[in-house]
Amino acid sequence: MFHDEDLRLRPLVPLAESREEGEVARLRQRLAAGEDLPPAWVVPAWVEEEFYRLNNLRFQIERLFAGVWGVRVDEEALARAADAARELVRGSYLVAERAEAFTAALPPRGPFVLRRPEGGAEETAPAPLEALWALKRLWAARWSLDAVIERGPGGWPEPAPVLIERS
Repeated sequence: MFHDEDLRLRPLVPLAESREEGEVARLRQRLAAGEDLPPAWVVPAWVEEEFYRLNNLRFQIERLFAGVWGVRVDEEALARAADAARELVRGSYLVAERAEAFTAALPPRGPFVLRRPEGGAEETAPAPLEALWALKRLWAARWSLDAVIERGPGGWPEPAPVLIERS
């Protein structure tokens, strides 16, 4: 069985141990001050970056959007590219050791709420394996048509943490 110390990089850390900034840091401070918060974990931003890199997603997604942006945006092509990008993300694999460490770090039963700190999409999951699938849906949501249009031509989402709370 996989153990966190084997890689020294954990794909899921308790909120109190996270080093992410923004809302995660504020929640960590509230926890340290003794505030009663639901159990929470953080998927560090590096996990999303590694997922994209190891699956060669940047290259594949950029090819999908090649020629879509121009003087006049081809909205149908843009929608097709966004759909295909979401499918690429959802169909790509997280390294087996990371996936195993992720599911092992959560309690066996949820429910869990997964969300991006600072707002955005939210997913729920009843158990750790479903939480892993929900994580990939959150990553894929960054390629919705609305998100792509908001970022504009060449807009690439920065890797960001995901907060998991037991509700």
